Amino acid sequence: MDAFVDSKTKVLLRANLVNEFAIKMVSVINAKELAWFVAREIVGSLGYEDCVIYYLNEEANCLVQTAAIGVKNPSDQEILNPLTIEIGVGVTGHVALTKKSMLVSDLSVHDNYVTDVEPALSELCVPIIFGDRLYGVLDSECKTAGAYGEEDRKVFETVARMIAAKLALIEQTELVKQYTAELEAKVEERTRELKVANDKLEYLASIDPLTELVNRRRLDEVLAQEFERTSRYQGELSLILLDIDHFKTVNDTRGHQAGDEVIAGVGRIAKVMSRISDTPGRWGGEEFLIVVPQTNRDSAVAFAEKLRQAIENEKFFGDLRVSASFGVASFRPGETIPAVLQRADEALYRAKRLGRNRVETATTA
Repeated sequence: MDAFVDSKTKVLLRANLVNEFAIKMVSVINAKELAWFVAREIVGSLGYEDCVIYYLNEEANCLVQTAAIGVKNPSDQEILNPLTIEIGVGVTGHVALTKKSMLVSDLSVHDNYVTDVEPALSELCVPIIFGDRLYGVLDSECKTAGAYGEEDRKVFETVARMIAAKLALIEQTELVKQYTAELEAKVEERTRELKVANDKLEYLASIDPLTELVNRRRLDEVLAQEFERTSRYQGELSLILLDIDHFKTVNDTRGHQAGDEVIAGVGRIAKVMSRISDTPGRWGGEEFLIVVPQTNRDSAVAFAEKLRQAIENEKFFGDLRVSASFGVASFRPGETIPAVLQRADEALYRAKRLGRNRVETATTA
């Protein structure tokens, strides 16, 4: 009777210990750490002489010794030369193949025993499976024959199910992390692509396709920015309006293709001769506006004169020559954008009235 009570007490004690390290297992975050944790608990807490956990290497179709506590690894350190066992070979290989537990009471008469560090006389080996998925095997050996019974098998099968469930969770967590990382990478890639597309759309929305200079919309934005900066810091700002002389005649006599070539050519000259800080753009039709920051009226007039000469000396559409008239106006403190533009426009038309192909400045009145 006392032996029965002791046996029952031992079973209950082991059940409680299994429950305790099942709770501890929750904090384990990777498969290798899990193998070492379980091996230590089986030897340290449950009192077994030996514990080895093999994980399945699916690519090589073999079992790889991942954690070992006891005779096979008395130092309780990383296994330097982990044993590998082919599926179907030895007790552990057979358990992996059949996915069924084996309890061997006397290994000396077992014809399929793989000797490791030291030979043993009894062995308990159970598969680590979740559903139909084999993750590995949980193995324990003892130098004494008949060391394991059915209660030990139940304990090991319970522990193996816990390991399998935890491995499945770890695997699922890794898959979720991988999927999340891939999704984030795709989102980041799509965000970059969207930014590139938006930047391209923004660029196209701001560029005149014929001259590849900024268009009227963008010029209005630049004017607002430069006027605000000039007003705040009391700087200088000049505007240059230029209009191609007798452009209608070019279209009428040489055709619209020649007209487009002239407009594009004048735009190229304006772009090449402008500074990085300047903003040349197509104001409309054959008319161009150049916003020239940090430049007074005299410097702007000198720049306009160089442009005038460059246009006059250029050949367009073969041997076609054209000229342009210029109006220059500089910002006055307190003046509005429309007011400066109007003065530049008046100067341009004065250049037209005075014979074209010339530079005129806004009146100081």
